[in-house]
Amino acid sequence: MEESVKNEDGTTASESDGPLVEVDSNDSLTIEKRLRVQDFYLLRDRFNRATVDVSDIANETRPTSERLAGTLNKEEFIESFHSILDPNLYGNQLEKLFEKLNSKESGLINWNDFCAYMLQFYQEEDYANALRTLPFNCEPKIRHIPHNKLEVSAKVLHLDSPVKFINISKEGYLGLWTTNLNLEKTYSAAEEMDGTATTNIAGSGQSRRRAGMWITDAVYMPDAHKLVLASTSRDLRFFTISTEIFLEEYALFGVKDVPTCLDYHPVRTNNSTESALIFGDDCGSIHILYFKKPNNNLFDPARKKTDLTKSGKASSNNVQRIFWDELKDHEKFVRYFYMESVHQEYIRKILYIPHNDSIIASSGDSRNSLIITTVNKIKKPYVFRLYKGCECFDYNHELNILITGGADYRVRIWNPYVTQKCTASLEEHHAAVIDVRINERLAQFYTFSKDAVVKAWDLKELFCLQTVCIRFPSTLGGKTPSFGLFPMDLYLNRSNIHVDSLPGGLILACNDYICLMKLGQDTSKDRNLVETHSAPISCAVYNPKLKHLITCADNSSIGAWDIESGRKAYMVLDAHDGEEITSIAIDRACRKLATGARNGVIKIWNSANGQSLHTLPNVEDAEITGILFADKDIITVGWSRKIVKYPHFVSDVVLPKADLSWRGSQIHRDDILCLEHLLPISNVMCTASYDGEINVWSTDTEKLAMCLRKAPKGELRREPSNYRRSSSRRSTRQGPVPVDKLLFLRHRAKENMRLGTLISSEAGDLRCWSLYSERKDMGMFYGASKPGESILAMASDATNRYLICGDTLGELLIWNIEDYCCTLTTPIPFESKAPPLVHSWRAHETPIIFCEWTDYKGQGDFILTASTDHTARLWTMNGEQLGVFGQKQLWDIERLFVSKVTDEDEQKEGETIETLENNPKVETKPATNNGKTTLQIPEITVSKDDNDNRTLPPINNQTPKSRRPSENVLPASETSALQQSSIGLGITVERELNQQKLTRQERRHRFKDIDNRHLAKGGVCFTPFALLSTQDVDEAAVNTNYQIKPIVFDDFYKHSNDDGNPASSVSSKNRLVLPSITTRQRTPT
Repeated sequence: MEESVKNEDGTTASESDGPLVEVDSNDSLTIEKRLRVQDFYLLRDRFNRATVDVSDIANETRPTSERLAGTLNKEEFIESFHSILDPNLYGNQLEKLFEKLNSKESGLINWNDFCAYMLQFYQEEDYANALRTLPFNCEPKIRHIPHNKLEVSAKVLHLDSPVKFINISKEGYLGLWTTNLNLEKTYSAAEEMDGTATTNIAGSGQSRRRAGMWITDAVYMPDAHKLVLASTSRDLRFFTISTEIFLEEYALFGVKDVPTCLDYHPVRTNNSTESALIFGDDCGSIHILYFKKPNNNLFDPARKKTDLTKSGKASSNNVQRIFWDELKDHEKFVRYFYMESVHQEYIRKILYIPHNDSIIASSGDSRNSLIITTVNKIKKPYVFRLYKGCECFDYNHELNILITGGADYRVRIWNPYVTQKCTASLEEHHAAVIDVRINERLAQFYTFSKDAVVKAWDLKELFCLQTVCIRFPSTLGGKTPSFGLFPMDLYLNRSNIHVDSLPGGLILACNDYICLMKLGQDTSKDRNLVETHSAPISCAVYNPKLKHLITCADNSSIGAWDIESGRKAYMVLDAHDGEEITSIAIDRACRKLATGARNGVIKIWNSANGQSLHTLPNVEDAEITGILFADKDIITVGWSRKIVKYPHFVSDVVLPKADLSWRGSQIHRDDILCLEHLLPISNVMCTASYDGEINVWSTDTEKLAMCLRKAPKGELRREPSNYRRSSSRRSTRQGPVPVDKLLFLRHRAKENMRLGTLISSEAGDLRCWSLYSERKDMGMFYGASKPGESILAMASDATNRYLICGDTLGELLIWNIEDYCCTLTTPIPFESKAPPLVHSWRAHETPIIFCEWTDYKGQGDFILTASTDHTARLWTMNGEQLGVFGQKQLWDIERLFVSKVTDEDEQKEGETIETLENNPKVETKPATNNGKTTLQIPEITVSKDDNDNRTLPPINNQTPKSRRPSENVLPASETSALQQSSIGLGITVERELNQQKLTRQERRHRFKDIDNRHLAKGGVCFTPFALLSTQDVDEAAVNTNYQIKPIVFDDFYKHSNDDGNPASSVSSKNRLVLPSITTRQRTPT
């Protein structure tokens, strides 16, 4: 349980990992949430009558009537909200809002810009406030299918009771998989086929399958417990399949045309006792087999023929072979129905609808792409025409909805009885849609495209819930994946007995790989865990101008978060079309963002609102690891081992081209892992690669300035790995190891470039390099928390006093490098001793991939971190967590500062009380100001002698008595309360001042910048500001044995003058002089 500490100023600080400061829900409303409909009318009128002085706008090129009509500058925009919001409370937010709207950097915004931003904001709010659960919360599980023998899977399906998955390859090889995707057993349907399908090779005993025989489709008959396979040999084969048995029982051969798709409807217990097997052929016809006794026999066992030539093969001898033309002889067990020429092309998919005895069939013909017809053709069929035909479809009777997918990348939603126009057309796929499934239970449907991307959609609101890019190994390296005709199957757990069983999922097939995507929450994770992204964070950057932390995740999403409150500024979903974002950078003006993906594509964004500006083409299908906004170009590096340039100013008309003409030549022989620069201090850029080579370049001349370390000779052999997720990257070979991170110490570079200005992280070792010193490598120490870990994130403060490191264990370490590698005496020694470790704590559960120091308004130092545990966090330098970006409870840094200042003042008050009660020497003396007598606060001198008696000087010749320490010293925990025992002015005055103390603490911080010397003194009234100079009651400790009597000020002044206190001779440096208090003028009686 978290314990909250209530401060005197009303703020709440958490002692655990929660936010340090909580804010009230009403105060946390932003400008966008406070605006009403009437406010929009007022703002629109203000925009319509706006006039802007042209002289205030720089680079004016067009007349005022053409360019400045209905636009506002920053001052006028803030002024337009004065009648709506309090400018004192919302001034900073209005300035930020203007910066977001000023995306064109013209200094002017119009009504359309404001409305577009508000519309986008409210759409995101509606999306965030809706109670949604992502359908896929587990990582896709991918397994290789060795028995496919490099062939694609023609069909994937599932079995019930118990739940099993089956994949069937084109060659007829079957695999039986468990729910954890473990291969349980393999079968070969080709070996079970009769000898007419095999030939003997030169009497060697080896047999091969007849050329041209492929499996086209398969379907499971749950009531008969049989698997039906259709092949290009124009036959249907029925197999009894289980964990122990895989046996061919029936073979229906000699079909007139090739069966291309199958569907099966089991026996309905309430009506008829017939089950239906429907299949379409390559000529567009539909065939239906009605089995009358599917639980016993599909065909007449009395007409089973025995082949004497196969007496040696028991399995083949038990197969009942039925010739297609002899099917009428089995009319007691099966009846046949034929629907001729339903389509002009081959039927791609077929579905039987039992409630009205109709059939849905699709083809690639654009004239009749999909047809809904009754079996007896009593009613006129419904014909749907789609551009490029219908690749796939799914239908649900309860929802009365039909969904189709085609080669035009579109997903269409139809009313089954309206053929002229679809209900909705969804265009978010970037490849042909090859399969679709409807999940009635969750009111969702899932689509699968040829680029191995799965999208989950909401059926009610018709928007994309989630996009998952399946990383099949056959899709990496720019390879084109191959899919069968039916690559996806949806499984739902319909039994309520086993609660902990598999809730459901999608089974996918690509080439010779199978994938399982489980539906529902991941039970291995804490559901109350706060997450910044729903996927691991891959990279992040800080925008100091807008005070936004911008994070990117593996699911191709970009999020911007306000560090002042933790509130989400915006979120961009599917930013790189499902590709993992691997690098991000921001320009020096903090206006533009650049993100690079694993496929090498770079995109430019508006950092204020997340608007996509440009897309830069990739050079190779290789990961981007570093991006730099130079003066004239955008420089990128990555696994392509090349330094690529793009024009900084990209036109909307002309497609930008990548420039590979780097003047210093492409000298890296291995993947470039990191990029660091010193702009604008110096035109220096540094790159480091996997083989340990570190090169320093000039961004102006593009020439190699120096090579800090060359790569070893010979080609480095390694296995591909994910750098961010490896807990240890230490190489077993001798020589340099991969460079994980580079960091320039900018403050040192300004002072002297001969100092150690570059730090590189290499498998946990931190090396310090000098660019212009006689010795390049100036020092090294191990900076990770434990051996075998690596440091993937580094940052430093403004003065380069501290080095902040985040390692793969989730530890955050702060080193004091103020004097590290700063020696200029010759010869320069190599520093192998580690600098002092200031702080270290466990910040994340998984590797930290980003950390950054920020100084918020010059009031405090904070650390931003991001990790692969899906979270980004805000910390103080002492390791106190303010919160996690994305949590519901927001924080307020301003209140945190007020709370800290209050605690510091209370601590100082406690120290002052202890000083007064232990060893003070008090001297009082009168002072005159223009003939007016004022009372001077006693000057307190702290004695340097620890052996002095710690007593207060006598007042009015009273002899002091000894006190117990418990009466003199106030506990630290009670400094916020007034001690009655230390007051000598009477109980009534004490209670009044005790009640005023809490309100005065807040006024101290609110009016602390006011100089009391400029206030008018004298008179019978005090101003509120003069009250701030009043001495606290607990600071004026006096003798408790002193008896209260009326105070005569004249006698008091006289007594003070006559009292010769030796403390007055003490130097003023040892005195704590408090401000004076003006006395009240006595009214003459």
